[in-house]
Amino acid sequence: MPRGSDLHRWQLIVAAAYVVNIVGIASTLYASPLYWKQAYHTSKLSGEEWVKELINGHHDRIWTELRVCVHVFCACLLSTCT
Repeated sequence: MPRGSDLHRWQLIVAAAYVVNIVGIASTLYASPLYWKQAYHTSKLSGEEWVKELINGHHDRIWTELRVCVHVFCACLLSTCT
């Protein structure tokens, strides 16, 4: 084990290695979604069938796809039909 100023230098080297390691792990975690891609829009439905699936399906799905709640979407559909 180093002594005196060598000890301080050794501690700085260890701290720098720790920071480099953390930055490497963080950048790997940040970039991993860019490499592991999986298809998201895989529905075979289109047009009216897809809209019906959104309205009658899980309530979070219409929000994910259109960023509106189902009751707001239906109100907009009714107002455009009249």
